[in-house]
Amino acid sequence: MPATWDIEDYGDFSLTLSRNHSPEQVLAAYGAEPGEARLMSESQCDTEIEVTETGALLRTGKLGSWSFCMESTNPIGFANLILKNLSDGSEAFSLGRTGYSMTVFKYAQYGQFCEWFEPRNHQTVQGGSPHAFFQRIQNMPSDTSAAMASLKVMSEHVGAELTPEILKGALLTVNITNADRALLARPVPSFQITSPAGTRSVLGRRLGRIG
Repeated sequence: MPATWDIEDYGDFSLTLSRNHSPEQVLAAYGAEPGEARLMSESQCDTEIEVTETGALLRTGKLGSWSFCMESTNPIGFANLILKNLSDGSEAFSLGRTGYSMTVFKYAQYGQFCEWFEPRNHQTVQGGSPHAFFQRIQNMPSDTSAAMASLKVMSEHVGAELTPEILKGALLTVNITNADRALLARPVPSFQITSPAGTRSVLGRRLGRIG
């Protein structure tokens, strides 16, 4: 991800990336109705859509064989149920920051939860994958923020950059006026990280409730 797009300009946010899914499939994974989506620029969203505390504004597009979904207000994309849906038969990332000022990186593959951690905080690492995303983020220059380092590592894996021009341009957009945050906050029993025997997992700070 280019340095010209600074994720630190955002407060709460959620970015997901999923391989071999269309933007319409991504919207469905979030619980949205793809038929209600329309192409809208960032400026159109700002002037034409009012996002309430119960709503979720989804903006989706393509990056090669991957699709992304970006939220910058009351995000829901960090929910495990959504990540499970996006990773079924494929692989998916979730990077988000909550009102608790906590940045969380998640990676799943073929419907299995693989990695969960707060970037640059080794005590929070759970699970693991052959891609070793936590260590790759650690290897980024120390003057790069945790969120920006995560974006760059995700970009390397995806093989494409999510540029400011893409984000400002026309993307398939849906405003979920009443997202079912209670459903998204529930545990997903079939989607849990199981650490290998002999490894240590230390939980980070609590995320708190999604709603």
